[in-house]
Amino acid sequence: MSLNNRHFPKFLEDSTLFRKLFLLRKLFFSKRKSSHYSQFAEDVSITRLFPRNYKGLFVDVGCFHPIKHNNTYALYKRGWRGINVDIDQIKIDGFNLLRRRDTNYVGAVSNHNGEVEYYSAGFYSLVNTLEKDFVTSDKDYRLKKTTAKRLDQFIADSPYRNREIDLLSVDVESHDLEVLKSLDFERYRPKVVVCETQTDCLDDLNKTELFRFLDEHGYTLVNWCGLSLIFRLRNWSIDSFHSISDAA
Repeated sequence: MSLNNRHFPKFLEDSTLFRKLFLLRKLFFSKRKSSHYSQFAEDVSITRLFPRNYKGLFVDVGCFHPIKHNNTYALYKRGWRGINVDIDQIKIDGFNLLRRRDTNYVGAVSNHNGEVEYYSAGFYSLVNTLEKDFVTSDKDYRLKKTTAKRLDQFIADSPYRNREIDLLSVDVESHDLEVLKSLDFERYRPKVVVCETQTDCLDDLNKTELFRFLDEHGYTLVNWCGLSLIFRLRNWSIDSFHSISDAA
């Protein structure tokens, strides 16, 4: 019987022993892919946008798992470090075990601070969301509460305050635009932004508020992997690193 994406009795979810056993199974005994770690191989495209020996800063919102279905683990193995945020404590417990050199936070990221309700599709689910419109009848969603903060605030509380971001990865089930709006792009100016779309063709994508938001902030679409869109700054490319290196 699969233990994925299902709810458990509250006494089990609150049990320290159960959480530790579940996490050990999730981290060490679930299947891992060796060719890529991202769900749709986004990390293959992402890593090609940066020099192999470059060690940058990432911010991963909706980080899910420290290795599996993760857009930043390939970079972490290269020496990158960053901030991981997820709405579920159990997921951040996993990051604190396997990604101790990162800064890991529990909470929701949104365009305002305060307590919020979110929809949970199960213990350690892939598809928890703050968006009611994302909820479907084929899953057993349950309402839970957590604290939301702007992404600016999470970064300000971290060791990376005021440092420019190399990669911003957002996977929050239709709440991606609100996460982007909660970041000061002038201050943190991520070189590459990864976020999700529910559209399936370019003509429709061009009309979305998310696409227009990133276009207006100077980003261009460079790849589309499954549900994930990969944008980079329009006036930036890997050649910029070589120019800096030559000047030094």
